[in-house]
Amino acid sequence: MAEALNSHSGKNGLIRRLSNRATKLASRTRRQSAATPRSRDGSVGPGILRRRSDSTNTAPAADTGVLLTDSDDDYHHEEMNEINSISGAESMTRDFSGGSAAPSVAGSTSIVDVPTGPVVPMALVKGTYLHKISKKKRAKRMLFILEADAGKVTWAKGRSTKCIFIDDIKEVRIGSDIRQYRIDYGVPESDEGRFFTIFYSVPDKTRSKTMHLIADDEETFAHWVNALDTISKHREVHMASLMAFNDSAIREYWNGEMTKQFENRLRSPDEEEMDFPGVERVCRNLHIHMAQRELHAKFAIADTTHSGRLNFSEFQLFVREMKRREDIRHLYQNLASDPERGITLTEFIQFLRTEQGEDVDSNISFWETRFSRYAHRGNRSKTDVTINEQGLAAYLTSKDNFPLTRAPIDYSLDRPLNEYFVSSSHNTYLVGRQVADVASIEGYISTLVRGCRSVEIDCWDGPDGQPIVKHGYAMTNSISFREVINTINKYAFLASRFPLWISLEVHCGAAQQEVMAEIMKEIFGAHLVTEPLDPSANKLPSPSDLRDRILIKVKGTHRDPEPQRSSGESTGRRRGNSLTSPFSKPALGDNASIPNQYLSSPILSPTTQPSRRGMISKRVDTITEGEVHDTVSSSTSECDSAGEEKKKQKTSKIVKNLGELGVYCTGVKFHGFESADCKKSNHILSFMEGTFRKHTKASDSKRALSRHNMRYMMRVYPQYSRLSSDNFNPLMYWRRGVQMAALNWQTFDLGMQLNQAMFDGNTDQSGYVLKPESMREIRILPNGLPLEAVGKLERQEMKFNIRIISAQQLIRPSNLASSRTLDPYVELEVFHTNDKRDKHDSMAGMILPTDTTLKRFTSVVKENGFNPVFNEDFHFHVTTKHPELVFIRFSIKLSSDGESSTSGRNSTIATYMVKLVNLKQGYRTLPLLDSSGDQFLFSTLFCHVKVDPATSVYVPKAFESNGEATVGKLKNISRNVFNRSSANSTKSSFEKSSVDGFYSDSYHPNLA
Repeated sequence: MAEALNSHSGKNGLIRRLSNRATKLASRTRRQSAATPRSRDGSVGPGILRRRSDSTNTAPAADTGVLLTDSDDDYHHEEMNEINSISGAESMTRDFSGGSAAPSVAGSTSIVDVPTGPVVPMALVKGTYLHKISKKKRAKRMLFILEADAGKVTWAKGRSTKCIFIDDIKEVRIGSDIRQYRIDYGVPESDEGRFFTIFYSVPDKTRSKTMHLIADDEETFAHWVNALDTISKHREVHMASLMAFNDSAIREYWNGEMTKQFENRLRSPDEEEMDFPGVERVCRNLHIHMAQRELHAKFAIADTTHSGRLNFSEFQLFVREMKRREDIRHLYQNLASDPERGITLTEFIQFLRTEQGEDVDSNISFWETRFSRYAHRGNRSKTDVTINEQGLAAYLTSKDNFPLTRAPIDYSLDRPLNEYFVSSSHNTYLVGRQVADVASIEGYISTLVRGCRSVEIDCWDGPDGQPIVKHGYAMTNSISFREVINTINKYAFLASRFPLWISLEVHCGAAQQEVMAEIMKEIFGAHLVTEPLDPSANKLPSPSDLRDRILIKVKGTHRDPEPQRSSGESTGRRRGNSLTSPFSKPALGDNASIPNQYLSSPILSPTTQPSRRGMISKRVDTITEGEVHDTVSSSTSECDSAGEEKKKQKTSKIVKNLGELGVYCTGVKFHGFESADCKKSNHILSFMEGTFRKHTKASDSKRALSRHNMRYMMRVYPQYSRLSSDNFNPLMYWRRGVQMAALNWQTFDLGMQLNQAMFDGNTDQSGYVLKPESMREIRILPNGLPLEAVGKLERQEMKFNIRIISAQQLIRPSNLASSRTLDPYVELEVFHTNDKRDKHDSMAGMILPTDTTLKRFTSVVKENGFNPVFNEDFHFHVTTKHPELVFIRFSIKLSSDGESSTSGRNSTIATYMVKLVNLKQGYRTLPLLDSSGDQFLFSTLFCHVKVDPATSVYVPKAFESNGEATVGKLKNISRNVFNRSSANSTKSSFEKSSVDGFYSDSYHPNLA
């Protein structure tokens, strides 16, 4: 296919290499352009930044975003590439390695590479015939027309509903990425070079749709996929430039409006005018929503001739009025000793050093260059270079003021694998619900390009001797195991070069297990770890040791089961326990007796023999790898637990060739943390969330689990009852040292928001986060505990202040009634490992009386979604064991009654979650995400952050434990007596908060 495309690219550069940009999963949807509720034709561009899955990440990406400039002529090519708005936030759209083998529809470009108007092949304007493949595997030949000006593709002339808006197109996929679709729809292999799939969102729907098409020839195929990508990219960049009020973009838009107004008739510039209704229409098309009185006021300022109409010069004045940031003006006046002159270099450096917390002194020349760039924008004087108000605004919204700590250009992760949290996915092949839904290659592409480092594959015997991937008997389709492995190999290291874990859930017989092993060895090649790096080692290697390597998580080769320990034990599923690992020595030191007086926390004290009440009297089945199940899937029927009787299930013996691939990750049965299997360096325990809770109720069990996770691996995955693919709160498991909290990535609820924030910023974007020191090693105090610490727990006291200054250019929800105005307010919520709101009422649950409420609200700004100013300060005082695991969620909500509400009735239109240790201080512009986790193209939140250093405090043990027990009992009584539960809440997962049902869904009443 590449050869066919390259043969066309030499003449005009229009048809370039094609892309498999498989960014998001099929369940993700983008908010539609809501500028004109009655018609989409007026929209000039999208409101969502498309996340790209190919290695060359086309614009606007991390290095290509909104341009803020008074005149395009002021820019050099370098500046066009480097001065960008926060809409290109690299936390949401990372630049991937250019060494990928993934084909690309469009190479890496800057805004200057994009023509003012993309050249569209005339054949597409007139229409070409394509074969549209239906669900019934029928190919219908239809005429498809590309209406570039209207931004849509139409077919079935005369039927207005038969169209796709280009702003709704998320991906145009070709080649191996859609081979599974080709196979499923019975398309001959000979047509693969002309077969392409369009992934597009549908307004107010939670799932994407696909359209499968076959072109008659390769030239038509190349024209379509290239044109759709080029136009879509252009509309994104054009819209971003318009919302930044870029001069040339505004001129282009004006010319377009005048052409429509005069219906292509000749006219002089003096005749070109726009009245107030025209200005209102422009604002709707540009997603500008503000009170009509405010719009009238700005119109009046610009109407210098008092004619009630604006010529182009007056329209430019109107644009400047819209562009002015009153919230930044106040800051500018404080920074500049002489506002008329501007901010000097000395003042700018001082601002960066003291207010922004930037490390200026380590690279002063870098910041001097940045000053020159922004000063160049506002003041052309060569003798007195300063930054004016517009230059300051440009800096504050650029990538130079990125809100998260950046990762070094080159870094290493040198601790053993078990000392890291790993970004993990559950049932990766699913793109929707857990039952009666779709299994797809999309799941693997979308998670891998977003930095996931652990994916799951459920393997079953397939036809023709080839294994397949499906969700058991859950009424989902099956996909080819080979295609899954091909896809993983292709995308494994685009987002991160650190090791990728593949968790195999094996339901195959011996013959197809052999095929699985051979397929992985063939496709992964040298990437696959097949033997230990150091056979004599009794600990795991580091992520850096395994860079660009793939690790297989699989049950060990079967051996005869051990005799039951007592006649009262359950005769549940049997598993083999022998390991084909070279690690045979128990890890030493973990059982060593350490005097209690030397321990800084009781959770780290030596494991004592559990009491009868807390003892695990039955062997608990902790993983599903290697089983043939009669249920939906092992992921939905995991682990025996006390008091539960299960039928015997047939055991699938893992063949030697497959079991040997579990070099550093061999699944074992749980017989207690002191068992021999749980002392081998390469073992892993996997728990369903419910089983994990049941076996961590007693304090001694928690202690043993935490110590186990200091040295060895553990994975926890969602309960089988989460049929809608919602997620648990991963903080509940991270705080116990669980390395892999596997989540349903297709659902952007609180769990996934926390996960995204966990692995965002600094080196965390690698998919590996180093655990807090207290989770990695037992601290021994040489002189024993200090006197004030006796009988108490050591905690960290954190104080920080968040000032919500303003929001910018909020998108109007498509389902908001036309009579409703945008009345936004901001909700702040803090999450941390000692957060007990899962056991308390909404406004209670503070561990210490000195701690502040964890959820706060600004006041409502009525009728202003364009530039609402809040200017409210919020001080937080949090006591927690792990300051590294404190998260803040910013949610933009719409008031239904003019008041901020704690009831959860008000809808959330945008959100952003961040880990506090990665959030930079000072004045920062935060990106905002929609309900699917997609970043808005130009909607942002402007705030000020100040974090004080954490200090150690000692908390009475009795206060914390007694408070938990009392509230836990009361909450259980409430549930039992009044049958209260939020598990069936109809509220969308995006809007659920910790006190609005999230923790209730996770039901953790007994897990401290």
